[in-house]
Amino acid sequence: KRKAAMSSPAMSVQERAKVTKSTSSYAEESITETALTLSDSVVASALSTIVPRSTRTVRSLMQKWEKPILKVVIPGAGGGIPTQGSLAVAKAMVLKFFASEAALGERSDVFQAFRLASGEGQLKLDWDAASGRVSRAKLDLKKTIDSWNECLAMTSGESNANCEIFVCGTKPVTVQALAALLCHEGLHNLARRTRRGNPYLSEDTEHVAMALLGDPQLVHVAS
Repeated sequence: KRKAAMSSPAMSVQERAKVTKSTSSYAEESITETALTLSDSVVASALSTIVPRSTRTVRSLMQKWEKPILKVVIPGAGGGIPTQGSLAVAKAMVLKFFASEAALGERSDVFQAFRLASGEGQLKLDWDAASGRVSRAKLDLKKTIDSWNECLAMTSGESNANCEIFVCGTKPVTVQALAALLCHEGLHNLARRTRRGNPYLSEDTEHVAMALLGDPQLVHVAS
């Protein structure tokens, strides 16, 4: 399983802003209700210690590459418990975004963000596989996949090549936030190395790329 606070959105830029896991005293308090979003300036500063760019350049790239489908308040105000209908609408939004980015090839901001985050000279982005995972995403209505106290969506499976997307089906979320969740999870395992060895990027590297694209960076600080 792979999961992170609320949307899984990078949660802490490469652990720069550590999330304090809930303890037994927090059994009834869900991180998904208490997470805070880091400011873009804080995120840019943290990212500049990871990628070979200055804070100013990183901030500029974040503004240039920001994707509205990701830059969403999660879970958002006034949302309802997800339904098959709202899930279908969110899926359509993500699939449209993926298709538009795929058509750009290496000119895609998503490609550029993953290349900078990974430091790889060449990458292959498997948009078809990513779209397939989004299309097959399911709601967990009975908490059989997770308790959903630390996230609202996750990618789960035996391996990077064999995984599926699951979304919390018991907590309110707006359609826009639902699309952001699906988009984030769909971007996992998208970029592959073309050189010999393990083709998949680490989860931390993927989160850095998503942060560059505007994915909210969420932290939870225990009181």
